[in-house]
Amino acid sequence: MPPALHICYIGDARSIHVQRWALFFVKRGHRVSILTDEGAEIPGVDVYNIGDCMAPVHVPVLSALSQIIKKSLMMKKLVRHIQPDIVHGHYATNYGFLAASTGFQPLIQTVHGSDVLVDAAGSREQRWFVRRALKKAVLITAVTEQMKKRVIDMGIPSDRVIMHQYGVDTTVFTPAAEEPAVKRRYRIVSTRVLEWKYNVQHLVRAAPGIRDRVPEAEIVLAGDGPDRDELATMIDDLHVGDTVSMVGRVQHDAVPAFLQSATVYVSTSITDGTSLSLLEAMASGVFPIVTDIPGNREWITDGENGFLVAVDDVDALVDRIARVFEQPDLRGRVIANNLELVRQHGDYTTNMTLMERTYLRISHRDSAH
Repeated sequence: MPPALHICYIGDARSIHVQRWALFFVKRGHRVSILTDEGAEIPGVDVYNIGDCMAPVHVPVLSALSQIIKKSLMMKKLVRHIQPDIVHGHYATNYGFLAASTGFQPLIQTVHGSDVLVDAAGSREQRWFVRRALKKAVLITAVTEQMKKRVIDMGIPSDRVIMHQYGVDTTVFTPAAEEPAVKRRYRIVSTRVLEWKYNVQHLVRAAPGIRDRVPEAEIVLAGDGPDRDELATMIDDLHVGDTVSMVGRVQHDAVPAFLQSATVYVSTSITDGTSLSLLEAMASGVFPIVTDIPGNREWITDGENGFLVAVDDVDALVDRIARVFEQPDLRGRVIANNLELVRQHGDYTTNMTLMERTYLRISHRDSAH
């Protein structure tokens, strides 16, 4: 086993992404701490909840300045107290900025998507937050080539930016042993958060056309978020309550079985990095239909291992979903292609073990074994 490190994450402790980073390294025998605004109990992890005093970045900087300064000082004091070997910030706009403000080195930053694809293209204040967070890091990990390029375009030297997709557990996310029962054979699922960037409204708008082409279709929205009430109203207004159901957020340990019950996975996002929801669906043998955006194109080749549809093209979405059910031979080829692709490039254990080696190298502990 490699020598044990003390890794300090600065991020949202409620986030499944941050938790999966932390839990991997705990299981590998490392000490892990998380400094966060949002408390959560994570087995084996020291979680330091420093309170809810960080204003969102979209609030004008001057009105939030005192809160930001207070939070930065608290983070810096805590890092000095716990004395980690590495500080790793997650999501550049807020927690990444706070990680940079600690002044600790070595500092690693992970960009997750909207921080560099949306926030960094926003107001001057938002761009300043992102640039400051990234310029302080000795290493930045990005989950797509598009995001890597965007970081480099912000003036970060290319030798400090790497592609790293932490992936999904391919021993847990696997195809169903048998074809789903008849009542679920026509199930179409979305597991995205119900908020603007995932554009789940687009799937609901397609529901009447899907029902016309595939009368047995069952669309299940498994997610929660600020757009929930709007989506419920849309379902009523379009009279598709017999086709579309909202089941709320599915707990992560129940997601594999939920995906195995479905035939088609749909993501209608406007912007995305590498979507773990997509990789989970691919590993589970579910046919993916996703929007034609850069993050999705890195995993899906249209017609070969899924379908790509233009953002907001309702007719195309209806047609591609219907074709999956009308041409069942498509599914076998796609499932086999996707299993191989995720196992080669998106396996959680393989990819996180590579990051462990990176941690050891950056902390100058790799020579100890």
